[in-house]
Amino acid sequence: MSFYKKRAFRPRTGFFKFTCCTGCGFELAYFQKSLEETLRSFDFTFFRLASSAGSPEGPFDLALVEGAVTEPFQIIELKKIREKSKVLYAVGSCAIVGGIPAIKALSPEIEIERAAYKERFFGLSSTRPNVIDDYVKVDGHIRGCPPGERDLEEALASVLLGKKPEFIEYSVCMECKRGGNACVLVEEGLPCMGPVTNAGCGALCPAHHRACYSCFGLMGQANVPALKGKFRKLGFSEEDIERFFTLFGALEPSSTLI
Repeated sequence: MSFYKKRAFRPRTGFFKFTCCTGCGFELAYFQKSLEETLRSFDFTFFRLASSAGSPEGPFDLALVEGAVTEPFQIIELKKIREKSKVLYAVGSCAIVGGIPAIKALSPEIEIERAAYKERFFGLSSTRPNVIDDYVKVDGHIRGCPPGERDLEEALASVLLGKKPEFIEYSVCMECKRGGNACVLVEEGLPCMGPVTNAGCGALCPAHHRACYSCFGLMGQANVPALKGKFRKLGFSEEDIERFFTLFGALEPSSTLI
């Protein structure tokens, strides 16, 4: 059966990509445990990673958008997607907190261009990482790099049930406690970002004795100054601490987080 052939009514769904590595699309198309149920429940009328068929013209009951907005034409495309979509979710760290492309928000645009290109590159000049929320109304954030299965399932189920999604809004430390993990920050002195990072990954890295590096982005009301102070006591340099807090996004200049 064709990927796009309908068997019954299913929400018309489009998956759109801006500046990113396409990892979020791979997570949806190949890695999630609920793939069969997803394809049975949703009509993906546009999803380039899965099929060259389909049209981006819509309309859509659900639009999933991955990637940061880094070029002017992408703003136009994003607004068109919003206009023809009933529900729009930002998917992954690049779309939500800037991801790796947010590195451009940490230095003057001209310096980035000189370091990366021989000729002038006319992208968006901004001190922000140009996340989806900067340009259109978003109905929810499916966090992670790539996004966590729990939030993917919650987002998709909420569309089918016609309800507001209930996304996790607490830190990775909560998941560590539930999993019985030893605290790698306290016991091993690793620069774990778990205390300020939004949960949803199941504390994957700390569970394997690795420091969380905040790929899900900062949670609301994160106590950033306290964690920076802890890192200083552990002997990390200001340059190292800067990298810890900007590896997967730069929604706020580091000077405002001290």
